[in-house]
Formats: sequence, C-alpha cells, structure tokens
Amino acid sequence: MHSVRIGTWNLGRSGAFHRTRIPRQIHALQQRNADLWVLTEAHDANIPPGGHVSSSAPHGDFHQKGEHRVVLWSRFALRPVATEDALSTVAARLEVPWLDRPLLVYGTVISPAQGGVVQRPALSWQRHLDMVQRQRAEWLRLRQEFPDHALCVAGDFNANLDATASYGSVDPRHSLLQGLADAGLQCLTTDDKRDPLEQGVGRAGVAHVCFSALEGLESRLEAWPASAEGYRLSDQSGILVELSWPQPQVQSWLDSTGSS
Repeated sequence: MHSVRIGTWNLGRSGAFHRTRIPRQIHALQQRNADLWVLTEAHDANIPPGGHVSSSAPHGDFHQKGEHRVVLWSRFALRPVATEDALSTVAARLEVPWLDRPLLVYGTVISPAQGGVVQRPALSWQRHLDMVQRQRAEWLRLRQEFPDHALCVAGDFNANLDATASYGSVDPRHSLLQGLADAGLQCLTTDDKRDPLEQGVGRAGVAHVCFSALEGLESRLEAWPASAEGYRLSDQSGILVELSWPQPQVQSWLDSTGSS
C-alpha cells in the first residue's frame, strides 16, 4: 500500500510572539515527514524549507508582516483555488502520484467561541456558527465544482467534534458534522479516534483532518504535545493522519498516465 501524510498544527503566532520557538517548531515539522501541512496562525519564518506554499491573505487581526491565519505546504505543486474568505481559508489543487484522482485541499481557521465578543459586535459562539455555515456551503460548492477530485478539509476548527467534548457548542458542532457529511467527508481526528495517541497529547482536540470517504481508505493517527524537552512549542498539540490506499488505486493511476 502507498500512503500520503497530512498534518495540521496551530503554531500560536510564533512569528509575532515567542520567536525563539520557531527553530524547534520547524524541527518538529520536519520530523513528521508530512507530504502536506495545513499550518494555522503561521508565519513565513516557521514554514518548513522546500516544498510548495499557498497562504491566506494577511488578516487585520494579525499585525506583523509575514503572518497568515492559514498556510498550505506541500511536497507536490499547488494550484490555488479561490475561496470566499481569503483571510481565514486557503485552497489548492494538487496531484498525489499514487492516488487515482486529483486532490483538493481546503485549509481553515474557524473563529473561537469568543470571536468578536470583546469588541461587542457578537455573542459567544455567534461568529463561530456563522463561519461554520458559510464554510459548509463552500465545501459543498467545491465538491460540486470539482467532482473528480478527492477533498481534504483540515485546520483549526476551534471545536471538539464528539458529543461529549468539552469545547464546542451543540448547534455549530452538529452543523459542522452535517456539512462534512453533505460534502462526502469523514473526520479522521474525532476524539474517539485519539484514545491511543501518545501520553501528553490527550483527547478533546480542536484541530482536525477530514477526507473524502474513499473505498478502501485506511488512516493512522500520529500526534505530538505542545511542549517537548521542557520547551513550549505552541498552545496546542499537533496531529497528523497517514492515509493509505490498496494497490489497485496505484495501478489505475499508472494506467491513466501510460507509465509502466
């Protein structure tokens, strides 16, 4: 079986604050050997060297040059796809050599519970729910616009996706799960799947990787804590999903390209 490794990590705006974390963050990213990263609260300085990069537009709440709410990094060439919210989302198409169809990846940061509350134009969870509603409509639109692509939605959802989770509101959680289902996606990082992860990572994650429900798809989780060797790397742990397909998927791609 061949596989692709997709990870997501909130880097905690270390490009603006705690810049001493950056070398260790890059080291941690390189250790994971991912094929595709969806990095959130990122900065040009903590993107791994090499690869191909597509970033969200500068956000008004991020005042330091080089900051982005979302950054896509890939071993494979990226072809950007426009999104409705260019500040908090970024999308691109790519070819994964051993997958029998192109891949469309959509990286996101969804507003936390208190988004807009301090400034008083929103109630708790209001902006979160608004973003969920807009994004689920966009996932469905992209699914219809690129029907021959596999779809991956990943990033910081700012919500646990289990009914017993400690962070999240019932309405947006149900809306998120329904939106994923409508777009033919399965969440590979819900809390019940995190039980066997290494000590110190814990359950109740708010970052997720969701992928098209392809026949024969298998997934394996890896994670790492927010601190390592006594150093704080971020406010959140990171998570990575290794996706595998059976050999026939590889052969069908070779046949379509005329490779031997």
